[in-house]
Amino acid sequence: MKILDLNVQVIRLPFRFSFKHSLASRNYSDNIVVIARLEGEHGIVTGYGESVPRDYVTGEDAASAAERIRNEYLPRFAGQSFDHAISLRENIWQQFLDLELDKQSKGASWCALEIALLDAAAKAERLPLAELISTIHPCHGDGIQYGAVIPFGKKKAFTAVAMFYKLFGFRTVKIKVGRDFDADLERVALARKILGPRVILRVDANCAWNADEALRCAGKYRPYHVASYEQPVPADDLEGLAKVSRNIPEQVLADESLCSVEQARSLANERICSAFNIRVSKVGGLLASAEIAQIASKAGIARHMGAQVGESGILSGAGRSFASTQERFDNYEGSNNFFLLKHDITNENLNVGTGGIGKLLPGYGLGVTISEGRLAQMTQSSNVVARPRSQSNDAPAPVGSGSSTTLTQKQ
Repeated sequence: MKILDLNVQVIRLPFRFSFKHSLASRNYSDNIVVIARLEGEHGIVTGYGESVPRDYVTGEDAASAAERIRNEYLPRFAGQSFDHAISLRENIWQQFLDLELDKQSKGASWCALEIALLDAAAKAERLPLAELISTIHPCHGDGIQYGAVIPFGKKKAFTAVAMFYKLFGFRTVKIKVGRDFDADLERVALARKILGPRVILRVDANCAWNADEALRCAGKYRPYHVASYEQPVPADDLEGLAKVSRNIPEQVLADESLCSVEQARSLANERICSAFNIRVSKVGGLLASAEIAQIASKAGIARHMGAQVGESGILSGAGRSFASTQERFDNYEGSNNFFLLKHDITNENLNVGTGGIGKLLPGYGLGVTISEGRLAQMTQSSNVVARPRSQSNDAPAPVGSGSSTTLTQKQ
């Protein structure tokens, strides 16, 4: 199989409402989409990948991520040939290590390219993506059971969202909290009252507290049976994160503190937290996510699958493929596309169904198809195409000839 060309686009997905937490408030998401065309035994196929850069998580925004993909990553793959999909997968991982991305918080730049290549390779060999990234396929029954998230909001809106989640049948609900301690306590109490005793209640502070505040809040929330606290302290306060983990019985998740494989190893070795929140875009793609999940499993650390706010159906499909290759996690987030996005770019509706169930996707690759019309409407810039430089105006350079890569600007 041969990689014919690669294209990176910045797209803007508008939200139905403003989503707020302690680190940001937004009513749209600027995402990266990479499109990979690959020629295989059965003809030419197209793969799609996506990532969601967040400067307050990995230090990346859409512009910097697109530039890094264009300048550093695309030339490593454009025009290259591989014997089969597994050899391409192994090359992707080796390139990831060679670039030392396992040691950097630059996951969003790499993630979209990786998923696009894996999607195309799986399609070329007529495989589901899950079969390409893993030989292990635990039984997940009818699908993956996702939880829901309630962002910041006034009491009336909070109540309406909590009541909708109860009626929809979510079994796990996470509440975003911050520094309005009295109001947040009221929100937690209200959520428990509305959702009832059987729903698992989680809290995400998004770095808003220090360790002592986290311990005080955990004590005040305990009557409402909160199951876990996600990133209660700033990302770089590992001492504080460890202090909270040691002193409360509830799970303490690393999220913003977990943006690379190396950070996962350090958190596990030093027993800094009791759970990992693994977000595919944040940590650098599906292969890095699998590596981090394995680190957690070996260390006896609980695993959660998170999501970036504003993922399209591409990342939702990737997350579902990843989840299907792992033993059951404690919680899953994402696939709330219809609830949040005004428009998605996939033809399939990747939103969870009642009870939070996201069905496993049939078909080859990710199992999703793209609406080219909606993708075009949402594209902010489509400015990079990587392909082998022609030796003449119409003759492609042979693979292995040492030819350079052309990066063509498109307006």
